[in-house]
Amino acid sequence: MEDFQHFGYSKEVIEFVAVAKEFCDFVETIPSMERKDVVQRLQKFIPLIYLKGSLLPASECSETGLAEDCVTEEQYNYLYAELHNKFGRYDEYLEVFDDNMQYSEAPVVNSIAEKVCDIYQDLKNFIFSYRCGMPEIMEEAIWELNNNFELYWGKSCAGVLRAIHDVVYRLQDEGGND
Repeated sequence: MEDFQHFGYSKEVIEFVAVAKEFCDFVETIPSMERKDVVQRLQKFIPLIYLKGSLLPASECSETGLAEDCVTEEQYNYLYAELHNKFGRYDEYLEVFDDNMQYSEAPVVNSIAEKVCDIYQDLKNFIFSYRCGMPEIMEEAIWELNNNFELYWGKSCAGVLRAIHDVVYRLQDEGGND
């Protein structure tokens, strides 16, 4: 019998799982969508994911190595290529909050497609581990998700939102045409 008192079943985690699942499903359908629709939905999803991620309960992990990744390098590369093509000339943006900026004499350029894929990968891997329902694996998955939020995908959300905001209004000003 499952222990529904486990923090993995808290309101914050359940809400995050629902939003993360919806986001991953959306990202997987991006190749079949129009660019304008994609950026408008990302404009809404990214801050929601960031908010829900920031509300996750802190966790400790007594055992590691139980949670498994499900997104392969081939899947990531395929999705990245599809998104990069979808965003086209709007894909690249300058990043000023990149840690490498202090060592660079040239501007640091990031990719919306890459950041969306990075977020997707962390969330999809989390959902894969979380859905097993085993408290030890859920505990590790939540711990890893929190850690990656601080170090990776939370930063990706914060950085890419500015770029998406810009693309939404550039497309609007251009009448949605390239």
